Amino acid sequence: MITREQLASISSRADVLSRRYYFLEKEDLIQEGYILLFELAKKDLTILQKHKAINNYFSNVERHAQYQQRIEQNSSSFLVEPDTAYKDDSVEEILERNEITRTLLDKLTRQEVVVVEWLSRGWNLDQIATTLGVSRNRTRELINHIIQIRKEIEDE
Repeated sequence: MITREQLASISSRADVLSRRYYFLEKEDLIQEGYILLFELAKKDLTILQKHKAINNYFSNVERHAQYQQRIEQNSSSFLVEPDTAYKDDSVEEILERNEITRTLLDKLTRQEVVVVEWLSRGWNLDQIATTLGVSRNRTRELINHIIQIRKEIEDE
């Protein structure tokens, strides 16, 4: 059974999160919260267990929003310039590198683009991992994926 208190709790939490994080839509959060309530109503749970499930859901939403906000803040000034020209490069080589860079940036996720920026600034794995809130291994996987995409573009 769904209570008014549960409905009000979802509505108020959605309102708070949508005001705190501009990219979260209140209506979407409410709809997802109501779906969660319907799923919880099907299970034989106590009111306290349902309340904990609702809290966990909105805590996870907020954690993800904080992560997204941190990435946006760190990447807001990001502008990748194409590879610079070297003294002995021909025009064709310069144009090819520029095209590879543009294609690479188009294929990368927002998180991977941020990692590229930080690497270009000289950040190490630990700094990137800490800022993104992920492990060193996950950061290493991101970098390897970026390298793999770059190689695929160059091979085309």
